[in-house]
Amino acid sequence: MEETQQKSNNLKKFGSVTWEIIKAIGYGDLLVRLRVDRALPVILYVFALSMISIFLSYKVEQTMLKREHNKAEIEALKIYKAQKTCEIVSLDRISTVETMLKDLGSDIKQPEKPADILNRK
Repeated sequence: MEETQQKSNNLKKFGSVTWEIIKAIGYGDLLVRLRVDRALPVILYVFALSMISIFLSYKVEQTMLKREHNKAEIEALKIYKAQKTCEIVSLDRISTVETMLKDLGSDIKQPEKPADILNRK
């Protein structure tokens, strides 16, 4: 019987503590009752460190995204450069240049004899 009485008292104590916590949350003084106000500077310090960590993580992520975008753009520019280099090499042939000039209606042709050298005296 004493054991049942003790369980009943423990249950009443738990109920009253729970009710006090709910009232403290309602009134907004739970943190004061828990004496968290003594540790407020530490809490603010941890909060500031957390915010700085989140901000730095965000900046690192943005930098990595920018790097990936630039890497893709560099690859596209390398392909473009290779295409242009191929076009320039094909234009280096005299026959190709003559064909292009003929298609454009130009009268310019390859010289038939070498250029004369003039001696200056």
